[in-house]
Amino acid sequence: MLTATDIAWHMRLFAHGLGHQWITPNVTYYAWESDLLTVTREGFVCEVEIKVSRNDLRNDLLKPKHSRGILLNGAFPQKSEGVRPTPSEARELDRHARGEVACGRPNYFCFAMPCDVYRKPQPIALPPYAGVYTVDDEGRVFEEKRPIQLHGARIGADDLLDLARRIHHRYWNELRRAAQGANGQ
Repeated sequence: MLTATDIAWHMRLFAHGLGHQWITPNVTYYAWESDLLTVTREGFVCEVEIKVSRNDLRNDLLKPKHSRGILLNGAFPQKSEGVRPTPSEARELDRHARGEVACGRPNYFCFAMPCDVYRKPQPIALPPYAGVYTVDDEGRVFEEKRPIQLHGARIGADDLLDLARRIHHRYWNELRRAAQGANGQ
């Protein structure tokens, strides 16, 4: 049975084979966390959301990025009265206050999942913009449905530097946690 880590690894290899220059797992870059974020040579960002079960997939479709149109049309996140935004949501709300007309979002969005999750009878209705990649038990990746381009803006150098900083800090935090665990702290 494939785990999320297995799927992420195989999708990483697949994206690398397509020539994607940046392949970053578990990063909060937009107003949400992305399981895998890749950047093509041309500067287009692709988000890959990894699902290991049909329930996992159904639950993801309830998230605001799908249900409130954030991915499709760039709607900004909205919070109920008295609910504080996360730091990444606050960053997007600040961009909106400065006059930005669309929420930060990837150029492409895809789901990746085991073949048997996607290919079961009675398919789950997915957003029309979402691409679908499946992974079999041998690690082969299949493009079931190509994603549509959500917008044409390319990631800028400052944003790539910000993404690199996030990876850098996470790396050092992981080393610190591992050292603390080894020292029994």
